[in-house]
This record gives sequence, structure tokens and C-alpha cells, in this order.
Amino acid sequence: MRQAGQAKQLTDEQFDAIAWRFLCSEYAEHTYQDWPIDRRLEAFLQHQGLARIADDGAAYPALLQRVMANFPRARRDGVLQPPHS
Repeated sequence: MRQAGQAKQLTDEQFDAIAWRFLCSEYAEHTYQDWPIDRRLEAFLQHQGLARIADDGAAYPALLQRVMANFPRARRDGVLQPPHS
């Protein structure tokens, strides 16, 4: 169950930094492409010791939105590669 609270403690810069750490991680690569994005992000947060964000009803959706907003730039910058056919 997600609870609200952490989002107020995270700055925009912190959200961006975590989003980019995720986008540059193995969880954004082909290995996990069969997992839904929210499951990948939660696994990443758990692995990084940031479970409190995954459990936060305000911070997690805000972070997921930040990740989704940065996908196009990550692809353009070569951080994310298109799926293999």
C-alpha cells in the first residue's frame, strides 16, 4: 500500500537524478523489456535502497511520470537503444 509523504521532501533535481539513474540502469535495458515499466522502476528502487519512494503514494507516481517524460531524450542521447527486431 502506498502512502503519501516523501514527495514533499524530494526536489525536482532529485526526481530527475533518480529518473536518470533508472534510465541508465539495467532495468531500462532489454533484459527487463518484458516487465511493465512500473515493475521495473519498483525493482530498481528496491535494489538501490529507495523502497520508501516505491511505497510513497505521491512520490512514486511523480517519479514514474519523470521517467516517462525522459524516455524520448534518453533514446535520442543513446542511453536507451531501440528493441531488436
